[in-house]
Order: sequence, then C-alpha cells, then structure tokens
Amino acid sequence: MTDVHYFPRYSQKENMVTNNTLLLFSRLYQNSPAKFSLFINSILEDNEKELNTSVQFKQQERSSSGRVADGVISQESFKVVIETKLYSQQNIDQITGHWDAFEKEDNQIFLWIDKEPITAGYKKQINDKLLVYNKNNETDIKFASTTFKEIAHSFKDILQEFDLEMIALIDDYEKFCHESGLIDNLNNTVRVVLTGNTFDENIKHKIYFHPQDRGYQNTKYIGLYKDKAIRAIGEITGIVDAQYDENSQDFTSYEDILGHSSQTVKDQIKQITKESKAFHGYSMEDERRFFVVDEYYETEYIKTSKGGIAGVRYLDLSEVKGYKEKMNADEIAELLKGEHWGIL
Repeated sequence: MTDVHYFPRYSQKENMVTNNTLLLFSRLYQNSPAKFSLFINSILEDNEKELNTSVQFKQQERSSSGRVADGVISQESFKVVIETKLYSQQNIDQITGHWDAFEKEDNQIFLWIDKEPITAGYKKQINDKLLVYNKNNETDIKFASTTFKEIAHSFKDILQEFDLEMIALIDDYEKFCHESGLIDNLNNTVRVVLTGNTFDENIKHKIYFHPQDRGYQNTKYIGLYKDKAIRAIGEITGIVDAQYDENSQDFTSYEDILGHSSQTVKDQIKQITKESKAFHGYSMEDERRFFVVDEYYETEYIKTSKGGIAGVRYLDLSEVKGYKEKMNADEIAELLKGEHWGIL
C-alpha cells in the first residue's frame, strides 16, 4: 500500500507550493491556536517582528464614552501577505504591487518565503522601497523573510511527542519540499529508522530494509534506532529494490536504485531475507527496498522525550553542535555518542 499524502505533488509551480504552505499553517491553527502563535512568531523572531494572534476576553471594560460593557471579546487585526519564490527571483516592481493588499490592519507583515535565505543586498532594496511606500500610503508594513527549511524546523520545534497528527503533517510537508527541490540538505541528513528485532541482522549484513512502496527521501546517512537511542550510523552506498522467491532461491526482480550491486551485496540481501524469516517470521517474498552501507558505526544518541519514534525521523546534522560537513560516518557516530535529543 502506498503512502497517503497530506500535500498534493502534481505540480511544482509557485501556486501549488504556496497552497501547501498555507495548508500547513491552517492545519496547525485548527489544531492549536496557541501553537500557531508560537510557530508564526518563531518565523518572525529573526526579523524582530511579533504578532499577537490570540483572542482577548475582558469583563467590565470602560469605553471612551465612559460606558462599561458587561464583556468584550477582541483581537488585534493583522494581515500577513506572503510572496513565495522557488528560485530566488528578484523583481522589486512585482513585490511593491503586492503591498496594495494591505488596508488598515494594526499589524502588517510582508513575508518572503524562498528556498535560499534572501541576500542582504536584495533585502535592503525591499526595505528601502518599503520605507517610501509606507510614507506615501500611510501604512506600517514590516518585511520578514524565511525559507522552507526554516518553516519545517520552526514547526517541529513547537510540537510535543504526543502531537502525532501534526508530526505526520510536517513530515509529509518536509517530504514534499524535498521532492520539489525546496529543501536540499541530503548530505547533512541522517534517516533514522526503527530496527527493533532486526538490529543484529542489519549490523551483520550492513543492510536495512523496508517495504518497497513506503515513501522515502534521499539522505546520505542512515541511523538505526533501538531502545530509546540511535545505536548505529552508516553512509548509504547503495539502494536496491528486490523481490526474492523462496522456491527458486533467487530474485524475481532486482533493480539498483543507487549504485551498482556487487555479488557480495546480492548475497547479503539474500541472506538477510532468509534470516528475517527464520528469526522473526517475516515473509521472504515481499517487495522490499534495501539500503546498503559499507559499515555501521556504533553510537548512542539518546532520546530524552517519552515514548519511541513513530515511523521514520530525519536528523539534520547541521544543527548538531560540533558537526562539520567533511566528517565521515565514523566521526559522526563518535560526535553523537552520549549526546541527547528530543523530537526530530
């Protein structure tokens, strides 16, 4: 059975990307207005902006006429106008046209979302134009910018372990961004997978496998999770889609997705398939995707939050203190050993 997606994949045009991003925002607000407020302000924080999205409830509030109402429910008015860019295009005239969407809101934010951080020079151009526009139109529009990667990280930062629906939502949004080329960080990413019973076989044969129709995003590394910690890390050198026939003791289908399989790799895939049935009762004839590494390196990256992991998680190494891009899998495993993490 193939994965069900929250976010459509049939187009990579800006309107589809914008629609999916707005859908992400909307679903979070419906789930928890308080979490949405934390999320949107975490995006605006680096731009020194803040929005009050909460509803105020007041009793016996006096008006300017001196009258006292029994109760008042109010909210500050705000508008966030979003400009989505996929390739860092620069068109200052197009941008200024979007500012006409603002009216008399208390808080006015023009939010630029792009794959890459906006350049200092272009940001200055926008702010200079905005200064003139605000003066001529009696507006108070503030400019803020972010990236799709920062949106995903900010979203995950406000979630708790029990927010299963929102975790599934942001996982699919992040996958959509990777598939659309909006987040490109595969060389610094570890795919963290739950191994459980098969951990010893995974280490022995230097292979991890899962059902062939399960979605995945490209990463350079794979991490094996067991007993509240990432226990081993390896660099992915090959990916194979294969189906094994128990009667003929051979493959009915075999396709290299990444790399070129040696006979040794083919033999390892056969062996782990046989052992998964002998030791754990798994069917030998399922269509599977096999991730091959040259070596798994022992580590212990400890999960401090409650519970295990639900499905696949992705560890962004660029956010790990002490990480350098030229590190190999052995060095990464050593860096993470004894360290702690919460939600990925």
